Amino acid sequence: MSTAASTTKPDQSKECVITNNCTSDIVILSPTTAQAPGDTQNASVYDQDLEILSLLEGGTVISQNGSGTVYLDQYYTDPNTKQQQYSLVYNLLASTSSWYFPVDNIGVMQNIFGTPVTFPAQTVTTAEQQSIANAATFYQTIAAYPTSQLTKNYEAAMNGAQTTAQGQADGSANSSDNVANSITNSVNAFFASTKGFQNVTLAGLVAVESYYSKFPFVWAQYDSTTYYLYSSDSKTTSFVGTLSLTKPSALDLSKPNAGYTCTFTPAKNPTDTSTVDVDSSQAKTLTYTNALFVDNVNADIPDVAVKGTFQLKRVFTQNPSDTQIIPVITGSIAGETCIGFDSPQLSTDQSSEFWNTLFHPKNSAQVFNSIMTIGGAVMMLHFAGSTLYGIFKWVKNRGKAKEPTTEDLFKQQQEALEKALNEKIDTAVQKLTNGQQNAPEDTESALDEINSERGSIDDNLNAINLEEGLKAEASTLEIQAQYESEMNGQQLEQLESSATSIKNSNDALNSATEENLHDVVTEQTSAFKDIQANTSALTESLDQTISSEQKAQIESNQAASEKVSEDIENSEKNAEEDAANDDPKAEDEIKPFEDF
Repeated sequence: MSTAASTTKPDQSKECVITNNCTSDIVILSPTTAQAPGDTQNASVYDQDLEILSLLEGGTVISQNGSGTVYLDQYYTDPNTKQQQYSLVYNLLASTSSWYFPVDNIGVMQNIFGTPVTFPAQTVTTAEQQSIANAATFYQTIAAYPTSQLTKNYEAAMNGAQTTAQGQADGSANSSDNVANSITNSVNAFFASTKGFQNVTLAGLVAVESYYSKFPFVWAQYDSTTYYLYSSDSKTTSFVGTLSLTKPSALDLSKPNAGYTCTFTPAKNPTDTSTVDVDSSQAKTLTYTNALFVDNVNADIPDVAVKGTFQLKRVFTQNPSDTQIIPVITGSIAGETCIGFDSPQLSTDQSSEFWNTLFHPKNSAQVFNSIMTIGGAVMMLHFAGSTLYGIFKWVKNRGKAKEPTTEDLFKQQQEALEKALNEKIDTAVQKLTNGQQNAPEDTESALDEINSERGSIDDNLNAINLEEGLKAEASTLEIQAQYESEMNGQQLEQLESSATSIKNSNDALNSATEENLHDVVTEQTSAFKDIQANTSALTESLDQTISSEQKAQIESNQAASEKVSEDIENSEKNAEEDAANDDPKAEDEIKPFEDF
């Protein structure tokens, strides 16, 4: 039922006054339908059908330092009596009037014990706004650093909070309040233990998560953005097409994608990766739902199903200083696993930032698949937090109604929430992976999966680096071979030995499987050092013979070869640092900065 202002004299017991003390003009969003007590949608916030509540004073926007009154008049069907019941509890989402970004996640219940009966007045504060802004930073940080100690600590804390809270569900008079307080204390203790996220709350974090799932804005980078999508069949890299996210003149919650136009346009010639030309006549309109861009919301396995992920740039560049968070698209299009960046990557332009990632088909295919698997597993990282928040909302309302909570009731609600969230995540992963993968069973499995796939990405990129290094060393050998007639026996042996080593190393990398790639890369990294030493020694011994022009080419080859060694060493250091890091610093997180 709509909560817009009534033309008749309103029932004052249904009024709620909201004061805006934050730094942005705000609107109040609310689910369009009330939820029955115990509804498993308690774990959702923005990821529901929403409407902007009208103010009794007129309009919808509450200006900075102003106030407005919303009229809360929703009903739900009682699951036991099947009768319509007035909803006493509401989730009010104070959001910026520009991007609807959350500034406060307000749970409010009518004070049925008061005289007169009223909804308590609410104040949206700058402190809460800053807390949710920091929650967005936390969300993007653990998504970009999923193997970090910070992420592991978060998962352990959320799971531990559920266990501790269950111990308070003893059916006593204050049991519901005790469970709620236990959850609050456990969550606050975790965030207080961090170095940069002490003001984050679980309510704020869940609000951000569901905001990202509901609206495509963050993937459009709060503007209009185009992603260029690529696939690989292990033999050839193809340009698949573009994902274009076009900003409307005005956002509209009543429209799909809140008014954004989301379009997949296939490539004119997928095999021609020297261009990003697309066939506009075959464009498909996409819908953003449950964090996925799909071409058919009713299909079990859509033809197009892709999602945005937050990645560290250095995952692809291996440069330790590339700690910027970048949006990367992953998923399936026409059954092919895809990856997408927000700038064109051309096979003919090796200066393209992600050239190595894309244009080594065998290893690229596995990198694409690993990114997609991580994209699905990261959805599970917020499973424990979302479940915990759902329990918190449910038990908080029980406390306000003076209803106790027993261990059996706690377990029933926990299991119902977990089942609903599991089904939601598994459905998304099935669509994302073209039906080839299921969601991890739990958060522990998700972390294991992420660690494995991040290791696979490093191994594949290092294999790519080694192949490029071997090419540089082979180029040097070709120059040296021009002076074969002038070499002594030892020099000829060095030349042939290096050539054989390069061939053997290249063969080993080409024949490596997913299962043994890590060991092969480790072995060939060691072999590569020997190749570098041998070719350098031969170059030095031929110093008086080789022309200055050829020396310049050899120096260029040596620089490229040394860069390979540096990148491999960096990838190992990055992985070790990430695993131990309890305070990762991600730069350039994606936010609507005009709202802060």
